[in-house]
Amino acid sequence: MKRAGIGFGLMVIAAFLGVSLTMHATGASPAAGDPVKGKAVFTTLKCTMCHIIAGVGGKMGPDLSAVGTKRDAAWLAKYLPNPKGIDPKNKMPAAKATGQDLDNLVAYLLTLKAK
Repeated sequence: MKRAGIGFGLMVIAAFLGVSLTMHATGASPAAGDPVKGKAVFTTLKCTMCHIIAGVGGKMGPDLSAVGTKRDAAWLAKYLPNPKGIDPKNKMPAAKATGQDLDNLVAYLLTLKAK
């Protein structure tokens, strides 16, 4: 009971101060983005030039058909804007998606769970 009261109190304080408690692709919520819009971001960024999904796309990068079973939102949100930050030998360029576009891209990638 006490815990629920604290959480409610924080929401009231945040609302009073005009602070949004919405979680973004920093890993706090895998549902922060829209996967349909994320697929459009994936297409716009031309990720299929290097990555294959369900048999369609390039072969320079890894197959992403099941990336949603291998990675979580936090990892993707950290990796996509700075792949070399996780692996200095990585040849993938940084994804040119920020803010809501990054959230949407992460949400889309999390839906990819083919075997």
